Amino acid sequence: MLRVFCDFDGTAASDDVGEQLFRTSAGGKAVEIVQRYFRGEINARQCLQEECAAVESLSPEEFERFIEQFALDPYFDEFIRFCESREIPVVILSDGLDFYVGRILRRHGVEHLPFFANHVEFVREDSRTKLVPSFPFTDSECDLCANCKRNHLLILSGDDDLIVYVGDGISDRCPIRYADIVFAKKRLIKYCQEQNISYHAFVHFGDVRHRLDQILQRKRVKKRREAVMARREVFMQG
Repeated sequence: MLRVFCDFDGTAASDDVGEQLFRTSAGGKAVEIVQRYFRGEINARQCLQEECAAVESLSPEEFERFIEQFALDPYFDEFIRFCESREIPVVILSDGLDFYVGRILRRHGVEHLPFFANHVEFVREDSRTKLVPSFPFTDSECDLCANCKRNHLLILSGDDDLIVYVGDGISDRCPIRYADIVFAKKRLIKYCQEQNISYHAFVHFGDVRHRLDQILQRKRVKKRREAVMARREVFMQG
């Protein structure tokens, strides 16, 4: 069976919702925190914790109003219908916050899609409402993601499955090593080129649907040898 795993911010969603949230709510503090993450001074969990701490106050209602401005990729719904007509499961893997991922999916009528993200609670302190993140899907041995996308990909896939991954950023660098077919844009393209990982470039999900349709029309689709070996190595270690 072919299975699709998809990043959310900047991929399924047209914009990076998390980045915009913290830039708007925490300003320069958020920019500096992210730069420290890019420089490797803090890991993904620490980055998200510090970003949330930098937000002075944000209630659930204010958060709801903020995310109303964000939409899914204009071709995402068409892509989901394409996959469902062929019984191809699609799973959303996000290193962002479940609060906005779930609500944006629901607003676009695709709330039935399973998704995994970091959790956030709203904690009232005096006159402020603080964002407190937690990480139910973290992996203590990997700092690249706060929500370990690789683990979801491996747990939800079988030996006979052909794994497709669609992404655009840093948190997608780990899972694409285990995927047979990679769709990449933005920063992920450069990483694929540097690591010699074969990929299909895309701009929107219309491109992904078209290319995936071409792949499915082949008599036989081969798994990526490096991905098979990487998956095998993880299971042998486990």
